[in-house]
Amino acid sequence: MTRKPFVTLHSKAALIFILGLLAIFISSLLVTRYFFLFGISHLEDIEIARSNDQAQAIIERLINNQAEYAIDWAHWDDTYELVNGRNPDFAARNLEDASLESLGLNLMGFADLNGKVIEAKVLNEKDEHAFISDIYQSAPVHDHITQRWSNQRQSLAGLLELRGRIWVISVSPIRDSSGQAEAAGWMIWGQALTGRFPSAYENILAGKNTLVTATSIYANSELPSIARDNTYITRLSPLHDLNGDLVAILKTKEPRRYYQQGKQVFYYLILALVIISALIGGSVYLLYRRKVTKPFISFERDVSALLGDAASPTKSKDTFTRITQQIEALAQSSSQTEQQLKEALSKFDALYHSQHLGMIVLEGEKIVDVNQALLQLLGHQRNTLLHRSFATLVINDESALKQLMQFEQHPERETTHFETTLQSAAGQPLNCAIEVIRLDRQESGAVMLAVKDMSQQKRQAALIETLSQHDTLSGLLNRPATIKALNEALSGPSPVSTIYFIATRLREIYEIYGHAAYDGAVKHIADSLSQRFHGVTVGRLSENEFVIFSHSNDDNKLINEANDVLRDSTNHSTITDTEFDIGLKAAFVDSHLQFEHFEALVHCGFYAIEQQHGPKQHVIIVDDALAQAGQETLVINRNLVAALKNHEFTAFFQPIVNATSNQVIGFEALARWHHPALGMISPGIFIPLAEKHKLIIELDELVLEKACAFLQQIQQHWSRQSQHRLTIHINLSSPHFGAKSLVTNLKRLIQQYQLAPGQLVLEVTESILLGADQETIKRMHDLKALGVQLALDDFGTGYSSFSSLCNFPLDIVKLDKSYMSEIETNEKAKTLVRSIINMAQELGMTTVAEGVETASQLRIVNVWRVDEIQGFYFFKPMSAEQALSTFAHNK
Repeated sequence: MTRKPFVTLHSKAALIFILGLLAIFISSLLVTRYFFLFGISHLEDIEIARSNDQAQAIIERLINNQAEYAIDWAHWDDTYELVNGRNPDFAARNLEDASLESLGLNLMGFADLNGKVIEAKVLNEKDEHAFISDIYQSAPVHDHITQRWSNQRQSLAGLLELRGRIWVISVSPIRDSSGQAEAAGWMIWGQALTGRFPSAYENILAGKNTLVTATSIYANSELPSIARDNTYITRLSPLHDLNGDLVAILKTKEPRRYYQQGKQVFYYLILALVIISALIGGSVYLLYRRKVTKPFISFERDVSALLGDAASPTKSKDTFTRITQQIEALAQSSSQTEQQLKEALSKFDALYHSQHLGMIVLEGEKIVDVNQALLQLLGHQRNTLLHRSFATLVINDESALKQLMQFEQHPERETTHFETTLQSAAGQPLNCAIEVIRLDRQESGAVMLAVKDMSQQKRQAALIETLSQHDTLSGLLNRPATIKALNEALSGPSPVSTIYFIATRLREIYEIYGHAAYDGAVKHIADSLSQRFHGVTVGRLSENEFVIFSHSNDDNKLINEANDVLRDSTNHSTITDTEFDIGLKAAFVDSHLQFEHFEALVHCGFYAIEQQHGPKQHVIIVDDALAQAGQETLVINRNLVAALKNHEFTAFFQPIVNATSNQVIGFEALARWHHPALGMISPGIFIPLAEKHKLIIELDELVLEKACAFLQQIQQHWSRQSQHRLTIHINLSSPHFGAKSLVTNLKRLIQQYQLAPGQLVLEVTESILLGADQETIKRMHDLKALGVQLALDDFGTGYSSFSSLCNFPLDIVKLDKSYMSEIETNEKAKTLVRSIINMAQELGMTTVAEGVETASQLRIVNVWRVDEIQGFYFFKPMSAEQALSTFAHNK
C-alpha cells in the first residue's frame, strides 16, 4: 500500500509552539524594558534628591550654628561695654585674624542701634568699615535693625550676596550677660559661603555640589527639578537671601551609574533571551519528532502491515484519524483479529498514558516488555532486560519480591504498591516507588509495574532536613543545631577549641541603614567565616553572635584566621555604598579550659570581649583568670535578683574628716555584696549588672535605708560627747533620681530616722544633669526643700564642666580620686584641682577631696584650703558594726 506525503505532526506542533514563544518573547521584552528603565529612573531620582537635600541641610546648619554662637557673644558684657563706649581695648583683644579664624568667620562688626559702625574686622579686606557698613545698609539688614519691635529686638540670620560673593550673615542685638537690659547695638558675624562650600565639606557630601551665582538665568522662570542626559543626572535647588529673593542655585550632579550599567545588562538580557528561545524552539522540534511523531508513524505502519490488502485507502492527513480508520478496518476482518486488536489497544492506552513513568510487563518473574521511559531511567538497553528475571534488578530487598509474589498468587487483587531499590546499568542504586497493575487473569498472569523515580523526592527531603538546621540569612548552622553540635563536642572525649565572635554594631547598622545593610553585614560575616575556616563547625547563635569550634590541635592557625576575619570586617561596604565598621570582636577559648555546656563557654567569650582593653582587630585569648571571672559573672547574673530578696547586700561606711581639725564629720555609704560562694563581690562588677537588669533603684533604696538607720544609731552615741551633727553621703543613680517615688521615700526616711536638715547628702554624677530640663531642676529644688544637700560626685571627669556648678543648686563638690594620684607629679593636675577648689569656694560650696592616701597629698590639699577629706590615709570603708565600735564614743 502506498501513502501520500503529508505535513508531519511534529512540524505543525513545533511551528505553533515557536510562534507562541516568539510572541511571549517580544511582549516580555517590551514590558521588561519599560519597568526596568522606570525603576532605574526612580532610583536615580532618590539618590540625587538625597545628595541635594544633604547639601542644603549643611548650608542650613551652617546658618543656624553661626546664629546660635553669635548670640553668646552678643550677650557678653565686654561687647555690651564696647557699644556703650566703655571698652576701648575690645578690638585689640578680640578682633584679631586668629580670633576670627578660630570662630570660622571672615568678618565681625559692631554698630549702634542706627547701624553706625563702631568696630569692624574683615579678613583680606582693606576698607573694613565700609564693607561692614554695606551690610548694615543692605535692604534686609537695614529694614531689620530700623524696625521698632513691640517687645524686644531679635536676631536675624541667612544668606546675603555682597560684592559678587554669597555670605552667611547673622545680625544679633547686643545686651548684657543677664539678658534683661535693652539692646545697645547690633553685632554682625559673617563667613563667605562662596569658596568655602562645597570644598570644605567634600568629605561628607555624597554628590558633586556647586553654587551657581548667575541667578539671572532662572530669575523669571521656574527651576527645573531634575535634568538628565546619557551620562549625568543633575538637580537644581534655589537658595534665598534674607529678603526671600533668589540668591544662588545649589547644583548637585552625579554620574548615571545605574543607567549605564542597566543598558549593558539589558543588552545581555536580549542576547540571552534570543539564545534561549532558539534552544527551546529547536529542542521542542526535535522532541516532538522523536518522542511523539515517530512512535505514531511506526504504529500506523504496523497496523497497515496487519491489514495487508484489506486496508482501506484514506485521504486524511491527520495521523490519529488514519490510525483509527485502519483499526476499525482491522476490527471488521475477523473475530480473532478483533481480540488481538483489543489487547493491542489496551497495551497502547496504558503505555500512552504513562509516558512519564517507567513500565515493566511481567509474566511470572520474567520481563516481557519495557517502555522507553524505563530504559532511560535505568540506563539499560531493551535487549538486556527482555526475558530477564525482575529479581535481578532488585537490590537486597526480599520483602519487595515476596510482596510481588503474594500479589500474583491472589488474582482477585487489582493493584498493590511498594517501594524498593533498583540497580541501574551503571550499578548505581535508584530509589523507586512501584505500582503493580494486573493485566491478565488467565494462565499467563501478566502484570504491569509502573516505576516512579523517588530519588529527587529523597534528595528534597534530605535538603529540607538540611535547611531546618541552617540559618536562612547567613547559611550557617542555626542556633538549635549549633548548640546541639557544640554540646556534643564538649561532652566528647576530644578537646574542643572555640572562637566566639560578636558584631557589636549590627543593631546600630540596622537602625541607621535599614534591613538591606543589616542583611549584607550578616552575610559578609558568614562568608568571611566560611572562607577562612575549613574543616571546622561554624554557627550563628543570635542576631549578632557567631561561633566556630574544632577538634584541631593547631590553635595558632585558628587564631591567625580569626585575626584575618577581624581585619576584613573593619571596612565593610554594602549596597548602601557606605563603608562602616561592623564592630566584630572575637575571643579564643582554649581547649584546656573545661566547659560542660555551651552557655558557660559563650558567656566566657562574651565576658572576655567586654573586658577587652587592647586593639579590637585582634582575638582575645581567654586564660584561666578570664574564664574564672566569666564564670563568676555568670553566677552573679543569675543570683543578682535572689541576692536582693535574701538581703545579701549591705552597706559599708567610709568616714569623712574635717580638713582643719581632722575630726570625723560624716560618712559615705557604699554598697557591698557578700556572695555565699564567691565571697565579697566588687561594686565595679555588680553595680553595672544591676543597672543592666533594671535593679539599680531597688539596690539604691536598700543602701539608702541602711545608711539612714546607721546615721540615727551613731548620732545617738555621738550626741553624748558633741553637739555636731554627722552627715551621711549616699550615691544616687540616674534612674533613681528620675523615679517618681524618690521624694516620697525620702520624706518617709527623714521622719522615720529623725534626720535633721543637712544631715542627708545625695551624691549625683553630672550624667544626671546632662540636658537637664526644668523638670530636673524642679526635682533638685524639691529635694533641697526636704533639707537634703546635693553633692556633685567625681567632678572633673567624664562630662564634668564648670557650667554644672553655676546652673544647678549644688551644695558640695567632690573632687575625683583620680586627681589625687596626679597632683604630686602633674603640674596641670595641680592647676586644675586648685582652680576647682577656688571656684567652688567662691560659689559658696563645700569641697571634698576623695582618694587622699599619702601625707604629701594631704599637705597639698590643706594648702589649697579644701574643706573635707576622704581617703585611705584616714580610714578605709568599714561595716556598720566596725564604725559603731570605732566612733560610738567620739574617739
